Amino acid sequence: MIHSSPPLKGALAKSGGTGTGTGLGEGDGSGVGPGSGGGTGGGPYRPGSGIEPPRLLREVKAVYTDEARRRNMTGDVVMEIIVRRDGSVGEVTVKRGLGAGLDERAIDAVRQWRFAPAQRQGQPVDVIVEVAVEFTLR
Repeated sequence: MIHSSPPLKGALAKSGGTGTGTGLGEGDGSGVGPGSGGGTGGGPYRPGSGIEPPRLLREVKAVYTDEARRRNMTGDVVMEIIVRRDGSVGEVTVKRGLGAGLDERAIDAVRQWRFAPAQRQGQPVDVIVEVAVEFTLR
């Protein structure tokens, strides 16, 4: 499920975008053009501007820490992740965390997620997306 609103639980956000500064450059091979970073060269793209976003195939739920459960903590851990061209999760950066060990639990869970990769001109590409892992007590 792809959405273009704020970060979503177990889904992808930022499916829109201007493509400014990303996905530019000439070249061939697994990267596009010389250089690095942000889709110029071998770096990841951002969704939008000719990039078909990845689709979540397998989501692994994050597990509460004892401390967070005792403190009745709830909320979202928002992360920026790289979905690799093989559908695995690469680098994970926490943009907004909760603490009490929940950030680490969210990272551990997201690293196990699997995706149908993003595509550019019919070819799988690395892409940066924002995801959120929701922690709720039942």
